[in-house]
Amino acid sequence: MRYYISYILLLFTFLGHSQENQTVLDTIFLKSEKLKDKSVGQPIILLNKAVLSNYRPQLTEVLQFETPIYFKENGFGMVTSPSFRGTTAQQTAVVWNGININSTFLGQTDFSQVNTQNLSEILVRPGGGSTQFGTGAIGGVVYLNNNLSVDQENSHDIRTSYGSFNTKNISTNHSISGEKTNLQIGVSYLDSDNDYKYLKTNNHNENGQFYNLNASVNGMYQLDTKNTFKVYSNWFFSDRHFSIVESSQTRNKYTDDNLRLLGEYQHKSGKNQSTAKLALINEKYRFYPEIDSREGSTNGVGWTYIANYNYQMQFKRLLLNFGGEYNLTTANGSNYDNIKRNNGSANAFMKHKLTKNFIYQATLRGELNEGYKSPILFSLGTSWQPIPEYALKTSISKNYRTPTFNDLYWPGIENPDLKAESSMQYELSNEFTFDNLKFGLTAYYNDIKDLIRWLPYSGDLWRPVNTNSVRSYGLESNVNYGFHLNKHHLHINALYSYTVSKNNETDYQLIYVPYHKATLGFSYKIDRFSARLNTIYTGTVFTHSDNNPNEILDDFFLTNLSANYAFGNKEHWIIGAGVNNLFNNDYKTMAYKPMPCRNYHINLTLKL
Repeated sequence: MRYYISYILLLFTFLGHSQENQTVLDTIFLKSEKLKDKSVGQPIILLNKAVLSNYRPQLTEVLQFETPIYFKENGFGMVTSPSFRGTTAQQTAVVWNGININSTFLGQTDFSQVNTQNLSEILVRPGGGSTQFGTGAIGGVVYLNNNLSVDQENSHDIRTSYGSFNTKNISTNHSISGEKTNLQIGVSYLDSDNDYKYLKTNNHNENGQFYNLNASVNGMYQLDTKNTFKVYSNWFFSDRHFSIVESSQTRNKYTDDNLRLLGEYQHKSGKNQSTAKLALINEKYRFYPEIDSREGSTNGVGWTYIANYNYQMQFKRLLLNFGGEYNLTTANGSNYDNIKRNNGSANAFMKHKLTKNFIYQATLRGELNEGYKSPILFSLGTSWQPIPEYALKTSISKNYRTPTFNDLYWPGIENPDLKAESSMQYELSNEFTFDNLKFGLTAYYNDIKDLIRWLPYSGDLWRPVNTNSVRSYGLESNVNYGFHLNKHHLHINALYSYTVSKNNETDYQLIYVPYHKATLGFSYKIDRFSARLNTIYTGTVFTHSDNNPNEILDDFFLTNLSANYAFGNKEHWIIGAGVNNLFNNDYKTMAYKPMPCRNYHINLTLKL
């Protein structure tokens, strides 16, 4: 299949160009605007299409350089999990066009398996979000959005790149707008031998090859000024071998096959509107203990069915929203015997502009969760802006997470008596804006109860248990500055996070949570030439729960440099090149899993 990808891309390109330009109507509100409406008191990091194009098409890389999230990577392209504000991977919610898509089995998202080239934007909101998206949104929420609009010019682009370790990438995106319609088509293919050399040794990354294919088709039809239909779809397939540390180890691999479908209907009546959504998520995996044989392989198939409805009322200074959702999740496979979970929820949201410079919002959510008694969840956020240059924001929220199917049902180590995790979170933010300079400083505190951890059980077996409580607190700051002088344009963005996440019983820092992380980015443009330099610093992390100083990952700097030049009529062509790990530093984000040495890539883009 992988050898026919280029023909598929050319077919989509032909279909995209076969449409004619048409006139447009009023713009439908972007999801980023909707999110800001319901995020009073919490800062939001917006990564638009231009930012995403500066990175390789894996979600891990862009978030690593642009957000305070720490990632544990089992090597380039391998399993990747986040730690957001000192929480576990299952406590970060990933939301696709308004639907939580964390794994049915693991309760988390593998960020290396999310392709960014067919997305319109990514938004990252640190802090609790369970009142909006239910289980898992304790550390923060990552939003993956496809923005549909009838008020845009048609656009078509094709991007190809080739890099070290025989890494190949080709993608195409098309957006065709009409008076009442918008159709978006995107396909992306990534392939790598991934056989990079380990620094300071004679070894290299063995059995690390992978390839994946991502395809999305999204569309909208605006029946009239009051009624709009939207459809979103995404299919992702991945075949990757798992890197081995020693040549004597058995070579194995893992395949993923994920499908997401979402239908949305919106009706507007004056200042009020109602929105109904139906979604289907299918998740399939198969693990091959020996890559050349299907014998002994294990698999899992998960289905999630979602029905969601919201009714919003807009008054002069008041916004009200009432909604509900039903969720049915099933799982079958080698380790799952027709497992089902039903979940229903109802929520109420209020946003009130009390005075010209003070806004507050409040949210309540109640859930009926099969097998678990969910607490009443709430959030309260405020924003006070006494002067145009300064805003003070506060947020308090109660959040929770139910055990995953793997926690409850994995044969031999299952623990059906697990309790759901819960947390109380408090946050205070200061935002300063002076012409081209923006500065933000946020302090937070998170108290987590009944944390689920996998601990040694019998021999080499580990078992999930509710262990203890965790307190997580810290500071996050960011600076953005941009200016231009004649034809010279310079933009600087920097971020720093200080994170403490400790077991209340032992007072030890949780594993794979660095105290310090910082990022620094420079971008420069003159005429048709542009260049970008990105650096991150990651502090020391503990790999053992007793904080053994002999079992740590050293701190490291990682720097990437890239440049592009646009040419041709209307600058339709863009050629570029880049160097990753510019200073060839030896670093790890996961024990025993070295990351790539210095590597290069070239790319060519056609925009029409």
